[in-house]
Amino acid sequence: MSKILVLHSSRFGQSIKIASAINDELIVRGLETQFGPLNVATAPNPAVHDALVLVASVRYGHFDKLAYDLVSRYGWWLERVPTLLVTVSLTARKEEKRDPAVHSYTRKFLDETGWVPTHTEVVAGALEYPRYNLLDKLAIQMIMTMTKGPTDPETMVEYTDWDRVEETADEFADIVTAARA
Repeated sequence: MSKILVLHSSRFGQSIKIASAINDELIVRGLETQFGPLNVATAPNPAVHDALVLVASVRYGHFDKLAYDLVSRYGWWLERVPTLLVTVSLTARKEEKRDPAVHSYTRKFLDETGWVPTHTEVVAGALEYPRYNLLDKLAIQMIMTMTKGPTDPETMVEYTDWDRVEETADEFADIVTAARA
């Protein structure tokens, strides 16, 4: 049986939690996975992997450079297999920002890379001021001030819609199962 490569690119840990939940649900659905971080050594093996899940956080409006590198190096493979991109962004704490078709950071990433994932989802991350260093805390507070979000430096809020994360995993499991048939 082939495996789904499930990768996470996280700045503060929420993307790891989301990727892990998706990975767990894919396994519950009877699919085999390989789970790990997106790093410089990440390489899908077409002889082993027949699908990709990339859960990537957005920090200050940008995806990790390694996400761009992955798409650049393996775009030929991504065009041939089922793929799922899950963008993790605090802007998605607002309902209207969860639509991948209008989420500006997701659109920019996909436009710049030319990647057209089989399925795309945008989910909200977590706001955990006490975990951030001073520079991150101040930058995030500035962004939250502009977007009318919480600025109290003691705020710890998880905005992730875990039901939607599970639904996304189930939807992708259906896509992979259909592609294999």
